[in-house]
Formats: sequence, structure tokens, C-alpha cells
Amino acid sequence: MKREATRNIGAVIADYVQESHLEEGLLQARVCAAWDSLVIGQVVLRDYTARRSFRDGVLSCKIRSSVVRSHLQLQTGLLCDRLNQMLLGDYVKQVKLN
Repeated sequence: MKREATRNIGAVIADYVQESHLEEGLLQARVCAAWDSLVIGQVVLRDYTARRSFRDGVLSCKIRSSVVRSHLQLQTGLLCDRLNQMLLGDYVKQVKLN
């Protein structure tokens, strides 16, 4: 048996993710994890975030407190910028707070 074109494990995994159409799910997980790490230092946000989801560039977060929600509404642009910095790309176009 003769060894042909060797590839590193990163390239093999990237090909597998692309062939299995897992990019969208992995991106959702990365964005939600970035939101969690962004708010982990802010106890108020961590306690009031009920659920979050990401689809088509929009991160939707259910905030339990109307006061916290209205405060965050003023900072949605900043939140988008911070999330995109953490993700090293331009994935989050809008943060929608419910």
C-alpha cells in the first residue's frame, strides 16, 4: 500500500464538516457560546437571559426583565461588535431582544 497525498487533521475535519452540512449548527453553537462568555462577567445579564438562538445573522435573546431589556436595546450595536470580535468574523448582523 502506497501513501498518497497526506493531509493534516484540521483539513480533514473541515472537509467533513462541509460535506455533512454542519456549518450552520456549529456557527449557532459558537455564537451562543460567545453570548454566554460575553455576559458571564455581568451577573445581571446571565441571570436574566432565558434563551437564545441564532439564525440568518440575527441573535435572538429572551430577556426576563423589561428594565434590563430596555437597557440592552440601547447597546445592540456594541453587542454586535463585541460578538463579532470574539467570533473573529462578521457573523452577527443584529441582536434582537425579546
